Amino acid sequence: VDIPPGALSYPPPADDSTSPTADDSSALPLPSTYITCGKCKSLFAISSADLGAHGKGRRVKCSVCDNSWYQSRDRLLDIPTQTHELLPLPKSDLERIAKNLEREESADFAGVFKLYVGNLDWNVKEEDLKEFFESGVEGGGEVCDVSIVRGEGGRSRGFAFVTFYEEEVGRKALELNGKECNGREISVREPNN
Repeated sequence: VDIPPGALSYPPPADDSTSPTADDSSALPLPSTYITCGKCKSLFAISSADLGAHGKGRRVKCSVCDNSWYQSRDRLLDIPTQTHELLPLPKSDLERIAKNLEREESADFAGVFKLYVGNLDWNVKEEDLKEFFESGVEGGGEVCDVSIVRGEGGRSRGFAFVTFYEEEVGRKALELNGKECNGREISVREPNN
């Protein structure tokens, strides 16, 4: 069984417009159990009935990394709904996982050179920072991951961490210290840790 993105699975497809919403009467109810892809670690909501009516389980395939495995009913995990919420994986994470697999890296690889970026505009998005660094580095370079630090209410705390696939690209990105991003002069430096 291929686990179709957006139907029973989280993460949803890259185009969030087809994802069911809470007020969508055609949305399937979220099962109380889930499975985890052993390769990319994505979680998928799935019920025992999705594994067929006969036998102990069936073969399933991850819609993120194409890994496949035999999933038995007795290995379904309960979703701890009292303490956790199953959320869609952001599009940027799906893209990072796909790029990692294309580069023959592990799905959860997050780069080799991390930078602290401070004095950010409150409304800056991960995509804005990714574009800023990829276009601003002399000779170009790929950003592996952008993580904006947010407070409890979800609002940006004004700083982020940007990780690069290659150390030399990250070192060139240090030259962007003091440059303007979304109307603010940003601070770029190596993190304290």
